Amino acid sequence: MADEEVSQTDTQGKVLKALKKHSHLAELQWAECISSVKVSEVGDGNLNDVFRAFPSEDPSNSVVVKHAPPYIKCLGKDFPLHEERGELEYKAQFKFHSIAPGSVPKPIFYDSSLRVMCMEDLRNYVIYRSSLISGHLNDDAALKLARDVAIIHRDTHVAKIGEDAIKQLDKEFQNTSTLTLREQLLFTSPFTPGDPSNQCSDAVKARLDWLYGDQEVLRAAADMKRIFLEKKEALVHGDLHTGSIMVKDEDAKITNAGCSYVGPCSLDLGLLVANYIFTYYCHLLCPEDNDNRRVFAYRVVEICNKTVDEYFKHMTSVTEDVEIYQAKLISEMAGFAGCEIIRRLVGPAHVGEFDHTHDAEIDALGAGVRLLKAFDRIHSIGTLMLIALMLA
Repeated sequence: MADEEVSQTDTQGKVLKALKKHSHLAELQWAECISSVKVSEVGDGNLNDVFRAFPSEDPSNSVVVKHAPPYIKCLGKDFPLHEERGELEYKAQFKFHSIAPGSVPKPIFYDSSLRVMCMEDLRNYVIYRSSLISGHLNDDAALKLARDVAIIHRDTHVAKIGEDAIKQLDKEFQNTSTLTLREQLLFTSPFTPGDPSNQCSDAVKARLDWLYGDQEVLRAAADMKRIFLEKKEALVHGDLHTGSIMVKDEDAKITNAGCSYVGPCSLDLGLLVANYIFTYYCHLLCPEDNDNRRVFAYRVVEICNKTVDEYFKHMTSVTEDVEIYQAKLISEMAGFAGCEIIRRLVGPAHVGEFDHTHDAEIDALGAGVRLLKAFDRIHSIGTLMLIALMLA
């Protein structure tokens, strides 16, 4: 395909054009001859188009390429979103890679004119959510993930780099459009009766009075929104769920850093634990092979405890007494976990854990409500899991 034949209005055309433009890079020399480059769409991203590109003679020599359309992919063109978010994702991925090598796929380039980002292809990795749903959990991979998140938080934390540096980092990672979207979908729309973006099952719809009829829940969601918007603590991923993590054996890598910003460390941990809770209910309430699935569900509870313990071993940048700081972080974590659980059940971005265990949605919704109602009284991961899962 000659350059002039590549339509700049065609997404795959933009991908090919960007690859050829950057074929001087060692990883992309094969893209010089664009006629031999193959591009196929992969992934199920909520925001972006994701492709795998490779030379036709060597499919194993592939890269992943992302394109940011000017709207939210999972909601459609009626929900616009700035295309510049791709540049911020590249910057965040580059930063994470420099702080904690191996924590993310290696970034290769970002082309600002074409809104195209290129990175290492994790060919033999699987999406963490899919692995957990299928009943596979490697403790070493989970602990490596906890360490990587801790190191990124530690080395960008205001307690380590200082007030002036955190203000500069905040300017560097200004993410207004995506932050506004996240605020809306995580803290506002799910708690607003009749919001047009909400999409939930009939079973969940029948229990929405748990949200809208409880002022304590609504006040807690408002508290978490304020912390999300106002607490400038460290550079965080901002959307750390099990669909944004890839695993292979004992390794884990964080992907989809387009929501990164300077915010509360508790956000990343809260979102991650919420998604482990989805896994717990997915297996606990599945009638098929329930004995083994229940065993796996309790393994997930244990990995939550281990995740927080491992995180605190490495996240040593604190602004006050260590025990007080950790207690506050876990309290916020519980609140963010509650919001994440509720928005996944009420909002548009549902999770695969409940595709075949719809009854588990109600139990999960209850967990989200309990965490929000009790978040300011939760100061340990053990208490968080007891309240979320009613394990006592």
